[in-house]
Amino acid sequence: MTPDEQEMVFSFAQSTFFNTVNLIVTITGYGAFVLGTIIAIVSLRRRTWGRSQTILLVCLLMIFSCFTWDIFYSGGFNVTDIQYTFVKTLPGGLVAQIEVADRKTLVWQYMPSWAATVNLLLSDCIVVWRAWILFRDGKFWKVSLAVLMIANIGVNVADCIWGNIELGVEIASSTTLDWLSSIISLIVNIFATLLIAFRAWNHHRFMSAVSIHKRTRSENILLLLIESGAIYCGIQSVYAVFILLDVYTVVDAGFSQAMNVITAMSIVAAVICTDGTMILVASALSVHENMEGDAPESP
Repeated sequence: MTPDEQEMVFSFAQSTFFNTVNLIVTITGYGAFVLGTIIAIVSLRRRTWGRSQTILLVCLLMIFSCFTWDIFYSGGFNVTDIQYTFVKTLPGGLVAQIEVADRKTLVWQYMPSWAATVNLLLSDCIVVWRAWILFRDGKFWKVSLAVLMIANIGVNVADCIWGNIELGVEIASSTTLDWLSSIISLIVNIFATLLIAFRAWNHHRFMSAVSIHKRTRSENILLLLIESGAIYCGIQSVYAVFILLDVYTVVDAGFSQAMNVITAMSIVAAVICTDGTMILVASALSVHENMEGDAPESP
Protein backbone atom coordinates (compact mmCIF):
# COMPACT_ATOMS: atom_id res chain seq x y z
CA MET A 1 0.00 0.00 0.00
CA THR A 2 1.40 3.37 -1.04
CA PRO A 3 1.68 6.32 1.40
CA ASP A 4 -1.16 8.08 -0.44
CA GLU A 5 -3.40 5.05 0.00
CA GLN A 6 -2.46 4.82 3.67
CA GLU A 7 -3.43 8.46 4.12
CA MET A 8 -6.76 7.87 2.38
CA VAL A 9 -7.48 4.83 4.56
CA PHE A 10 -6.69 6.84 7.70
CA SER A 11 -8.91 9.71 6.55
CA PHE A 12 -11.73 7.30 5.74
CA ALA A 13 -11.37 5.53 9.11
CA GLN A 14 -11.51 8.87 10.92
CA SER A 15 -14.60 9.89 8.97
CA THR A 16 -16.29 6.53 9.62
CA PHE A 17 -15.56 6.77 13.35
CA PHE A 18 -17.18 10.20 13.69
CA ASN A 19 -20.09 9.17 11.47
CA THR A 20 -20.66 6.17 13.75
CA VAL A 21 -20.58 8.40 16.85
CA ASN A 22 -23.01 10.71 15.05
CA LEU A 23 -25.31 7.74 14.38
CA ILE A 24 -25.15 6.59 18.02
CA VAL A 25 -26.01 10.09 19.27
CA THR A 26 -28.90 10.34 16.83
CA ILE A 27 -30.31 6.88 17.64
CA THR A 28 -30.06 7.56 21.39
CA GLY A 29 -31.89 10.85 20.94
CA TYR A 30 -34.45 9.12 18.70
CA GLY A 31 -35.22 6.61 21.45
CA ALA A 32 -35.66 9.41 24.00
CA PHE A 33 -37.84 11.30 21.52
CA VAL A 34 -40.14 8.31 20.91
CA LEU A 35 -40.52 7.77 24.67
CA GLY A 36 -41.24 11.47 25.19
CA THR A 37 -43.76 11.42 22.34
CA ILE A 38 -45.69 8.59 23.95
CA ILE A 39 -45.72 10.41 27.30
CA ALA A 40 -46.81 13.66 25.60
CA ILE A 41 -49.70 12.04 23.72
CA VAL A 42 -50.91 10.22 26.84
CA SER A 43 -50.72 13.49 28.79
CA LEU A 44 -52.68 15.38 26.13
CA ARG A 45 -55.41 12.73 25.93
CA ARG A 46 -56.21 13.31 29.59
CA ARG A 47 -57.06 16.97 28.96
CA THR A 48 -59.62 18.88 26.94
CA TRP A 49 -58.53 18.88 23.31
CA GLY A 50 -58.32 22.22 21.50
CA ARG A 51 -56.94 23.82 18.38
CA SER A 52 -53.55 24.57 19.92
CA GLN A 53 -53.07 20.94 20.95
CA THR A 54 -54.00 19.81 17.44
CA ILE A 55 -51.47 22.18 15.84
CA LEU A 56 -48.72 21.07 18.19
CA LEU A 57 -49.52 17.41 17.60
CA VAL A 58 -49.22 17.96 13.84
CA CYS A 59 -45.86 19.65 14.43
CA LEU A 60 -44.78 16.73 16.59
CA LEU A 61 -45.69 14.22 13.88
CA MET A 62 -43.78 16.26 11.29
CA ILE A 63 -40.72 16.36 13.56
CA PHE A 64 -41.06 12.60 14.09
CA SER A 65 -41.06 12.08 10.31
CA CYS A 66 -38.01 14.30 9.81
CA PHE A 67 -36.15 12.69 12.70
CA THR A 68 -36.87 9.24 11.22
CA TRP A 69 -35.62 10.59 7.90
CA ASP A 70 -32.39 11.71 9.61
CA ILE A 71 -31.91 8.22 11.14
CA PHE A 72 -32.47 6.69 7.70
CA TYR A 73 -29.87 9.02 6.19
CA SER A 74 -27.25 8.44 8.90
CA GLY A 75 -27.44 4.66 8.59
CA GLY A 76 -27.83 4.55 4.81
CA PHE A 77 -24.92 6.90 4.15
CA ASN A 78 -22.51 4.90 6.34
CA VAL A 79 -23.51 1.55 4.81
CA THR A 80 -23.26 2.86 1.23
CA ASP A 81 -19.91 4.55 1.86
CA ILE A 82 -18.32 1.45 3.39
CA GLN A 83 -19.81 -0.87 0.79
CA TYR A 84 -18.41 0.95 -2.25
CA THR A 85 -15.12 1.93 -0.62
CA PHE A 86 -14.01 -1.46 0.73
CA VAL A 87 -16.53 -4.24 0.04
CA LYS A 88 -16.70 -3.85 -3.74
CA THR A 89 -13.20 -3.87 -5.24
CA LEU A 90 -12.35 -2.27 -8.59
CA PRO A 91 -9.36 -2.63 -10.94
CA GLY A 92 -8.33 0.96 -10.25
CA GLY A 93 -7.73 0.19 -6.59
CA LEU A 94 -8.69 2.26 -3.57
CA VAL A 95 -8.69 5.56 -5.45
CA ALA A 96 -11.25 4.30 -7.96
CA GLN A 97 -13.36 2.79 -5.19
CA ILE A 98 -13.44 6.08 -3.26
CA GLU A 99 -14.51 7.94 -6.40
CA VAL A 100 -17.37 5.49 -6.93
CA ALA A 101 -18.35 5.75 -3.24
CA ASP A 102 -18.46 9.55 -3.53
CA ARG A 103 -20.83 9.30 -6.49
CA LYS A 104 -23.03 6.70 -4.83
CA THR A 105 -23.34 8.67 -1.59
CA LEU A 106 -24.00 11.99 -3.31
CA VAL A 107 -27.77 11.45 -3.31
CA TRP A 108 -27.66 10.83 0.44
CA GLN A 109 -25.88 14.12 1.05
CA TYR A 110 -28.89 16.13 -0.17
CA MET A 111 -31.06 14.74 2.65
CA PRO A 112 -29.73 15.83 6.05
CA SER A 113 -29.86 19.61 5.66
CA TRP A 114 -33.58 19.70 4.86
CA ALA A 115 -34.61 17.21 7.55
CA ALA A 116 -32.54 19.02 10.19
CA THR A 117 -33.81 22.45 9.10
CA VAL A 118 -37.47 21.42 9.22
CA ASN A 119 -36.92 20.07 12.74
CA LEU A 120 -35.08 23.22 13.79
CA LEU A 121 -37.74 25.58 12.42
CA LEU A 122 -40.63 23.62 13.93
CA SER A 123 -38.88 23.58 17.30
CA ASP A 124 -38.19 27.32 17.05
CA CYS A 125 -41.84 27.93 16.15
CA ILE A 126 -42.95 26.06 19.26
CA VAL A 127 -40.53 28.03 21.46
CA VAL A 128 -41.89 31.26 19.95
CA TRP A 129 -45.42 29.99 20.52
CA ARG A 130 -44.65 29.46 24.23
CA ALA A 131 -43.72 33.13 24.57
CA TRP A 132 -46.62 34.22 22.32
CA ILE A 133 -49.15 32.54 24.66
CA LEU A 134 -47.82 34.49 27.64
CA PHE A 135 -47.97 37.85 25.81
CA ARG A 136 -51.40 37.67 24.22
CA ASP A 137 -51.99 41.37 24.86
CA GLY A 138 -48.44 42.53 24.10
CA LYS A 139 -48.63 43.61 20.47
CA PHE A 140 -45.03 44.86 20.31
CA TRP A 141 -43.62 41.57 21.64
CA LYS A 142 -45.83 39.49 19.36
CA VAL A 143 -44.75 41.50 16.30
CA SER A 144 -41.10 41.18 17.35
CA LEU A 145 -41.44 37.41 17.72
CA ALA A 146 -43.15 37.15 14.33
CA VAL A 147 -40.50 39.25 12.53
CA LEU A 148 -37.64 37.26 14.07
CA MET A 149 -39.30 33.96 13.19
CA ILE A 150 -39.96 35.01 9.57
CA ALA A 151 -36.31 36.06 9.21
CA ASN A 152 -35.27 32.76 10.80
CA ILE A 153 -37.31 30.76 8.29
CA GLY A 154 -36.00 32.77 5.32
CA VAL A 155 -32.31 32.47 6.26
CA ASN A 156 -32.52 28.75 7.09
CA VAL A 157 -34.35 27.88 3.86
CA ALA A 158 -31.79 29.91 1.89
CA ASP A 159 -29.01 28.04 3.70
CA CYS A 160 -30.52 24.68 2.67
CA ILE A 161 -30.80 25.76 -0.96
CA TRP A 162 -27.20 26.99 -0.96
CA GLY A 163 -26.12 23.75 0.70
CA ASN A 164 -27.56 21.77 -2.21
CA ILE A 165 -25.77 24.08 -4.66
CA GLU A 166 -22.51 23.50 -2.76
CA LEU A 167 -22.81 19.76 -3.36
CA GLY A 168 -22.99 20.39 -7.09
CA VAL A 169 -19.86 22.56 -7.13
CA GLU A 170 -18.08 20.38 -4.53
CA ILE A 171 -17.70 23.00 -1.79
CA ALA A 172 -17.35 21.24 1.56
CA SER A 173 -16.62 24.00 4.07
CA SER A 174 -19.13 26.07 6.02
CA THR A 175 -20.28 29.41 4.58
CA THR A 176 -21.64 32.70 5.87
CA LEU A 177 -25.21 31.41 5.55
CA ASP A 178 -24.33 28.46 7.79
CA TRP A 179 -23.29 30.60 10.74
CA LEU A 180 -25.96 33.23 10.02
CA SER A 181 -28.73 30.62 10.13
CA SER A 182 -27.45 29.21 13.43
CA ILE A 183 -27.04 32.69 14.97
CA ILE A 184 -30.51 33.91 14.03
CA SER A 185 -32.08 30.70 15.38
CA LEU A 186 -30.13 31.24 18.60
CA ILE A 187 -31.36 34.85 18.80
CA VAL A 188 -34.97 33.71 18.35
CA ASN A 189 -34.66 31.18 21.17
CA ILE A 190 -32.85 33.57 23.52
CA PHE A 191 -35.42 36.31 22.90
CA ALA A 192 -38.38 33.98 23.47
CA THR A 193 -36.80 32.46 26.59
CA LEU A 194 -36.04 35.92 28.02
CA LEU A 195 -39.66 36.95 27.47
CA ILE A 196 -40.83 33.87 29.37
CA ALA A 197 -38.31 34.64 32.13
CA PHE A 198 -39.56 38.23 32.29
CA ARG A 199 -43.13 37.00 32.59
CA ALA A 200 -42.12 34.58 35.35
CA TRP A 201 -40.29 37.33 37.24
CA ASN A 202 -43.29 39.66 37.03
CA HIS A 203 -45.57 36.90 38.27
CA HIS A 204 -43.22 36.09 41.15
CA ARG A 205 -43.01 39.78 42.10
CA PHE A 206 -46.79 40.08 42.05
CA MET A 207 -47.22 37.00 44.26
CA SER A 208 -44.66 38.36 46.72
CA ALA A 209 -46.47 41.70 46.82
CA VAL A 210 -49.68 39.99 47.94
CA SER A 211 -47.72 37.97 50.55
CA ILE A 212 -47.99 34.58 48.80
CA HIS A 213 -44.56 32.98 49.15
CA LYS A 214 -45.43 29.41 48.19
CA ARG A 215 -44.39 28.52 44.64
CA THR A 216 -47.51 28.18 42.50
CA ARG A 217 -48.27 25.75 39.70
CA SER A 218 -47.88 28.56 37.17
CA GLU A 219 -44.38 29.35 38.45
CA ASN A 220 -43.37 25.69 38.23
CA ILE A 221 -44.50 25.55 34.60
CA LEU A 222 -42.71 28.79 33.73
CA LEU A 223 -39.50 27.61 35.39
CA LEU A 224 -39.57 24.37 33.39
CA LEU A 225 -40.05 26.34 30.17
CA ILE A 226 -37.16 28.65 31.09
CA GLU A 227 -34.82 25.79 32.02
CA SER A 228 -35.52 23.81 28.86
CA GLY A 229 -35.06 26.95 26.76
CA ALA A 230 -31.78 27.81 28.50
CA ILE A 231 -30.35 24.31 27.94
CA TYR A 232 -31.31 24.40 24.28
CA CYS A 233 -29.77 27.87 23.86
CA GLY A 234 -26.56 26.60 25.47
CA ILE A 235 -26.26 23.74 22.99
CA GLN A 236 -27.04 26.11 20.11
CA SER A 237 -24.31 28.48 21.34
CA VAL A 238 -21.71 25.69 21.24
CA TYR A 239 -22.81 24.79 17.71
CA ALA A 240 -22.61 28.44 16.61
CA VAL A 241 -19.03 28.68 17.92
CA PHE A 242 -18.04 25.57 15.96
CA ILE A 243 -19.61 27.00 12.80
CA LEU A 244 -17.81 30.34 13.18
CA LEU A 245 -14.47 28.58 13.73
CA ASP A 246 -15.07 26.46 10.64
CA VAL A 247 -15.86 29.52 8.51
CA TYR A 248 -13.16 31.92 9.68
CA THR A 249 -10.26 29.68 10.78
CA VAL A 250 -8.25 26.87 9.22
CA VAL A 251 -9.47 23.57 10.66
CA ASP A 252 -8.52 19.97 10.02
CA ALA A 253 -10.74 17.07 8.99
CA GLY A 254 -11.07 15.91 12.59
CA PHE A 255 -12.61 19.23 13.61
CA SER A 256 -15.11 19.08 10.75
CA GLN A 257 -16.14 15.56 11.74
CA ALA A 258 -16.47 16.58 15.39
CA MET A 259 -18.72 19.44 14.26
CA ASN A 260 -21.02 16.87 12.65
CA VAL A 261 -21.45 15.25 16.07
CA ILE A 262 -22.26 18.67 17.61
CA THR A 263 -24.79 19.16 14.81
CA ALA A 264 -26.43 15.84 15.69
CA MET A 265 -26.59 16.87 19.36
CA SER A 266 -28.23 20.16 18.37
CA ILE A 267 -30.88 18.31 16.34
CA VAL A 268 -31.56 15.91 19.20
CA ALA A 269 -31.83 18.82 21.66
CA ALA A 270 -34.34 20.56 19.39
CA VAL A 271 -36.69 17.59 19.12
CA ILE A 272 -36.46 16.68 22.81
CA CYS A 273 -37.23 20.30 23.68
CA THR A 274 -40.35 19.93 21.52
CA ASP A 275 -41.32 16.78 23.41
CA GLY A 276 -41.04 18.67 26.68
CA THR A 277 -43.30 21.38 25.33
CA MET A 278 -45.90 18.80 24.29
CA ILE A 279 -45.94 17.34 27.80
CA LEU A 280 -46.50 20.81 29.28
CA VAL A 281 -48.73 22.19 26.54
CA ALA A 282 -52.08 21.69 28.25
CA SER A 283 -50.77 23.39 31.36
CA ALA A 284 -48.93 26.10 29.46
CA LEU A 285 -52.07 27.03 27.56
CA SER A 286 -53.72 27.97 30.81
CA VAL A 287 -50.76 29.67 32.48
CA HIS A 288 -52.16 33.12 31.74
CA GLU A 289 -55.44 32.22 33.43
CA ASN A 290 -53.64 30.44 36.27
CA MET A 291 -51.71 33.61 37.05
CA GLU A 292 -54.98 35.38 37.69
CA GLY A 293 -56.28 32.42 39.65
CA ASP A 294 -53.17 32.37 41.83
CA ALA A 295 -54.06 35.78 43.23
CA PRO A 296 -56.25 35.92 46.31
CA GLU A 297 -59.87 36.90 45.89
CA SER A 298 -60.84 40.45 46.76
CA PRO A 299 -62.75 40.79 50.02
